[in-house]
Amino acid sequence: MVLPATSLASAQATVGDPASQVTQLLARVHHLQARAKLAERRYGAVFNSVANSVNEAIRADQSSSDVAIRAAEAQSQLVDRVRGLYESGGSIAVYAAVLDSGSLTSLSDRTEMATRVVSAQMADVRSILRRAAGARLAAANAELRERGKIRTERGIVGAANHVQRLLAEQKALLAAADQRLAAVQAAEAALSAETTSFGSITDAAIANLRILPPSNQYLALYKSAAATCAGLPWTVLAAIGQVESGHGRNDGPSSAGAMGPMQFEPSTFERYARDGNGDGVANIMDPADAIYSAANYLCANGAGRGPSALSNAIFHYNHAGWYVEMVLKLSGMYSAQYS
Repeated sequence: MVLPATSLASAQATVGDPASQVTQLLARVHHLQARAKLAERRYGAVFNSVANSVNEAIRADQSSSDVAIRAAEAQSQLVDRVRGLYESGGSIAVYAAVLDSGSLTSLSDRTEMATRVVSAQMADVRSILRRAAGARLAAANAELRERGKIRTERGIVGAANHVQRLLAEQKALLAAADQRLAAVQAAEAALSAETTSFGSITDAAIANLRILPPSNQYLALYKSAAATCAGLPWTVLAAIGQVESGHGRNDGPSSAGAMGPMQFEPSTFERYARDGNGDGVANIMDPADAIYSAANYLCANGAGRGPSALSNAIFHYNHAGWYVEMVLKLSGMYSAQYS
């Protein structure tokens, strides 16, 4: 059947491409991997900040404890020193010594000396106590700061959860990609099996082809029409005539509206019509007009310019690979039969 000129470019249905879907899924995985790396760095920064905060609070507390211990030790030493003075007689002993010596100057000197010793010890204790108080305050402030920092860094949990969500999403996408790939592989295997099966059916059918001898009228028309296109074998016209109508035995309109011995669509016949019998009228139902028009159509599409161009011209007549194989097979059989 000759297709109309407007149908030579067949439309293709748009379908989802599984391989393309897999590529898109993998692209999303790569994007998530980049986001996960950023989230992991944020998690590491937050976690290290929290750990450092905890360690700083411990160091501050330890420093405060060390100073407090030194202050307590100094204060205890002062108490022991004063207690020792008084246990040795304290001021009474000093006064008695002065009376025994009869010297008020000696009393004054010894009292001043005791006072200086105690005062110096007390000054040391007060200094250590001030340092202890400062250390305790610094520790308390450090603890408050670090606790505040810890509170502000509670996002560590959120950061960790975010990383986990991104990793889980990647895992799900990769699983989906695996499923799509499995589906693609299964579809390819099925297509390969179908192609093999179809090819086997086609090969078997073509191998069983037999030529249908044309009438003398048709035989003469095939040969004379082929002569109008240099290089076009008449056997190709004979093969098309057999496939399309059995050499005019079934030239009624087909379900697609094709008519005549060569099964032209009326619009295509009008474009390529030839008056094969010379009566001044190109009639789609007339064998001579139909066969000469078929030769013109094939010639216009490259027939006569070599085997490849001939196959392409036959494909234009009917867009099917099996049709080309069938016509060429019959053409060879006609050549062998009528050589």
